[in-house]
Amino acid sequence: MAVSRGARVVAVDVSAEALALARSLGATTTLDARTDDVDEQIRAATDGGAHVVVEALGRASLVRQGIAALRPGGRHVQVGLLAGEDATPHVDLGRVIALELELLGSHGMSAHEYPAMLAEIADGRLDPSALVGRTISLDEAPAALAAMDRPATSAGTTVVVL
Repeated sequence: MAVSRGARVVAVDVSAEALALARSLGATTTLDARTDDVDEQIRAATDGGAHVVVEALGRASLVRQGIAALRPGGRHVQVGLLAGEDATPHVDLGRVIALELELLGSHGMSAHEYPAMLAEIADGRLDPSALVGRTISLDEAPAALAAMDRPATSAGTTVVVL
């Protein structure tokens, strides 16, 4: 979606397969999340810091890295739910204040925005099928749900069909 709106996307993941998918969908830079200096690499790749960081996994360490990767006036969007040890991440409020950063929590897109998104799918500007990594049956769903606390075995979204 970001690419369809003209954004230069930097994708960060531990999976080479996920990074390859991101490149195929238009990410201009892909970075291995296992390195200690991801925030520095993002700042270098974006000429001083990202305008927006979306943290979708729900890890305190990624919240810290995301905030550290932002440029002045940047926005951190927290989509990943933080649980367990990650539930209360340390946030560098000194940086947030000094750089006038925005921190935003998100559960996703508002329903009133669906028609515009569906129109983009209908006219071919967006192709969500490219995001489907695998399709499973309803019988396979319990095992897939139980495996969600482990690293992914494929890139993309898993779709359950009846």
